[in-house]
Amino acid sequence: MRISDVLKTYEIHISGRVQGVGFRPFVYNLAHEYGIQGFVSNDESGVIIMAQGDDIADFYQAVLGRKPGSAEIVSSSICETIENDRYGEFVIRPTAENIVVDIPLTPDFAICANCTEEMLDPENRRYFYPFTTCTQCGPRYSVTRKFPFERENTAIKVFEMCPACRKEYTDHKDVRFHSQTNTCPKCGIAIRLKDNNHHFLEASNPELFEKMAEVLAEGKIIACKNTAGYLLLCDATSSDAVARLRQRKNRPTKPFAVLFRNLEQMRTYIEVSGVQEEKFLSAESPVIVSKVQNKGDLALEQISPGMNTVGAMYPYSGTLKLLAETFRKPMIATSGNLHGAPVCASTEDSEYALAEVADFFLHNTLSVEHAQDDSVVKYSPQYSQKVIFRRARGLAPNYLFSDELRNRNPEGEKILCLGGDLKNTFAIVPNNHVYISEYIGDLANFDTYRRFEKTIHSYQEIFSFVPEIVIKDLHPKYYNQEVVQEFPETKVFGVQHHIAHFSAILGEKKLWNRHKVLGIVWDGVGYGAENEIWGGEIFGYRNGNIRRMAHLEEFSWILGDKMSVSPKISALCVSEADTGLREFFDDNEWKIATSQILRTDLKTTSMGRLFDAVAFVLGFRREMSFEGEASMWLEKTAQEAMDNGSVKTDYLQDVGFINLPVRHLFRKIMDESETGVPPGVIALNFHYTLITSIRKMAGEFFEKDDEKHLAFSGGVWQNTLLMDLAIEILGGEFILNFHEELSPNDENISFGQLNYYLNILKH
Repeated sequence: MRISDVLKTYEIHISGRVQGVGFRPFVYNLAHEYGIQGFVSNDESGVIIMAQGDDIADFYQAVLGRKPGSAEIVSSSICETIENDRYGEFVIRPTAENIVVDIPLTPDFAICANCTEEMLDPENRRYFYPFTTCTQCGPRYSVTRKFPFERENTAIKVFEMCPACRKEYTDHKDVRFHSQTNTCPKCGIAIRLKDNNHHFLEASNPELFEKMAEVLAEGKIIACKNTAGYLLLCDATSSDAVARLRQRKNRPTKPFAVLFRNLEQMRTYIEVSGVQEEKFLSAESPVIVSKVQNKGDLALEQISPGMNTVGAMYPYSGTLKLLAETFRKPMIATSGNLHGAPVCASTEDSEYALAEVADFFLHNTLSVEHAQDDSVVKYSPQYSQKVIFRRARGLAPNYLFSDELRNRNPEGEKILCLGGDLKNTFAIVPNNHVYISEYIGDLANFDTYRRFEKTIHSYQEIFSFVPEIVIKDLHPKYYNQEVVQEFPETKVFGVQHHIAHFSAILGEKKLWNRHKVLGIVWDGVGYGAENEIWGGEIFGYRNGNIRRMAHLEEFSWILGDKMSVSPKISALCVSEADTGLREFFDDNEWKIATSQILRTDLKTTSMGRLFDAVAFVLGFRREMSFEGEASMWLEKTAQEAMDNGSVKTDYLQDVGFINLPVRHLFRKIMDESETGVPPGVIALNFHYTLITSIRKMAGEFFEKDDEKHLAFSGGVWQNTLLMDLAIEILGGEFILNFHEELSPNDENISFGQLNYYLNILKH
């Protein structure tokens, strides 16, 4: 071999979300454009490119600058290596077998415009084929059995490509070049429509969708297998159909999501801002809680009882798009489960669990490996501040990449964080990334707990992961702590619930390196200390330490879990058994409740229960059928007063305090109500008073020249009116930090546990 035959060879590494997004076919075409020789392949940390040619620098910059739309590059590197031989024509090499991946997991993507157009074109071979996908869209996480993302590692493996699909897959000019989910009606996934008498309807796909539109118009309920699990569908303009679904699903008042045909139809009923439109059309395409501007023929009182908002859904999958185009009217689209249970994933599970709910079942032959609910977000009315209500399909299990966290774990400890029991997620660190599971739910439900265990075991298989460290909540009776027994060799640490919330926002906003941060952590309940249930906490972070600075004035907690569903009990406890509430209790209730208030040693600082108490005084007089129902009503009532230009009053204007004086505030609210002040005005003043109280407490914490960071976490901060008021009143003086990548509710506990361990316990 002559020296002149040796070419400079460059090794390029790209890490981030670069698998399952069409990155290799993109690099292949780019290499041919630039005349580069070599290969591209997936590896354990992302994508590796070996390149020879005369224009390597420009090629490298093009790789970074022209990446596929669904790709996210976290880091990249290029270095020269020595190769003895020339490469031939640039090719895509298969991924090496048995690698241990160190990459983010790719979430599901909404169907793209090009695939939608093909699916609706009568001349196209994929006409009415609901599983039409390409390199930029379709299921990913929901069909993945292991990584890296290759067809043989997914549930798509069982569908062998026909000659036409194989031709697309191997044609570098085709949009499905190396599309791992490529199928068509000839070789792909079949759908079958079945009634609840176990009779199948044999028909073509267009005829099946026409049949579904027909039965929906008759008021029937369909359990429809979507990309990540089953949805329950019915006509959203039929009060009888929606009421029937509520009764069968045992969901008395919790709002349903509404699937609209397109943006034009959405705008007929709801307000759609620019940021909402962008999000509906994004790859994530979450449900967005939106204000109703014209209820029209929507059965609004059945869809969202007592509210003026709905969770709006854009048809993000082929199945939903075809059904929306066929039925043409808005549909209810809610999770295919019974109350408290996980969403159904298989034919067998759905027919067993939903036999008394659905009149028809639309099944398909694609296995769902990771069932997920739909993600839900909302934007605040005034400032469009984003808040995540549920982080699942499309958002999870996206990673939170952070050099800060990586640097805190130089030994590479393998960590499992169990989160909470309500709105559970777990977090793991098996490599250089952080993985936060999709929303799992309430682990008190047996099937949900099994889903929790199954998902942990799935992650163990994907990453060959055995934890060395397990982090749990301090609550001694959380169900998720049973998992600890599976790892007897691990070290176990506990983190207090609200400190985990505070740590989560410190981690998400990278505030651990700040000198001072004041944390406002408000939620329903969390184990605080012996005989204390916390929920209205103010924490100070200073020089690597977290300290509880202030909290709501304590009040009694009685009757166990009953207090979390009965606002009148919260009102009685906050008021210290004020006789003005006597009329709302029968003799036996009053005797039991008042005697317990006198005797109990169990105290709480719960902001959630304070919201319930205020809601009760202002008119929310029923028991709650879902968590946060009274608070949602109170927010809606206050928002209406805000929209009508009500002048805001601070109910604690002349009161000095360290701990928020709950009884004084509540007495003021009761007095206002008794003198005939409208409930909406009082509700708005309550929200306003809470925000002004933060300013007072922050004034005691920060010095004049401090960088004044406020950090907000806990389920109460899903209240978008409270967020808008904080921005309006505090934004000029303080730097405000809200959750935007995680939900402020208990879904962030696992990430907070991880942050507290790495930044406090470990050091």
